[in-house]
Amino acid sequence: MKNKKLLLGVFIVVAVLQAAMPLYMAWRWENILATGQRFYWQTAPVDPYDAFKGRYVALRFEETTAPVVDEEVKSGKKAYAIIEENAAGQAFISAVTAKRPEQGAYVTAKIYRSGDGMAYVVLPFTRYYMNEYLAPAAEAAYRESAGKSGVAAVRIKDGYGVIEELYIGDKTLVEFLRQP
Repeated sequence: MKNKKLLLGVFIVVAVLQAAMPLYMAWRWENILATGQRFYWQTAPVDPYDAFKGRYVALRFEETTAPVVDEEVKSGKKAYAIIEENAAGQAFISAVTAKRPEQGAYVTAKIYRSGDGMAYVVLPFTRYYMNEYLAPAAEAAYRESAGKSGVAAVRIKDGYGVIEELYIGDKTLVEFLRQP
């Protein structure tokens, strides 16, 4: 009798954990979008497709290098990119450190090359998912404008970043596509 109650209790705990995990994963990204600090990044697009998640605009960011704060930052390792804004309101990586910053905006990033006091960073937010019917036109429009006026609004919180919106000039990507 005790074994049946124990097994039932274990089953209930496992079932609750299995239901809670996907809910937490979805909530985490939505929470960043709702409460994270907004930064604007200059971008350059790439054209991919994900069979499981659908169409997206892949982004390459212009500002991906920064000075290294400590010697523990090594190629291929995880580090923290400290994010700041310049006078024009554009985001940039001001420094890279192996230790989690205690304050300010930062994202967890991978170092793909380091040396001479500089680190080259792979930012963790590079995909903007969108409606698959709008995606081809969006990719073409964004590719034409990137480097000139393509900007991504990114929300950052507790080391994570989520792309909130893409802009071409002063219009969102969807507004830009709707204009004649």
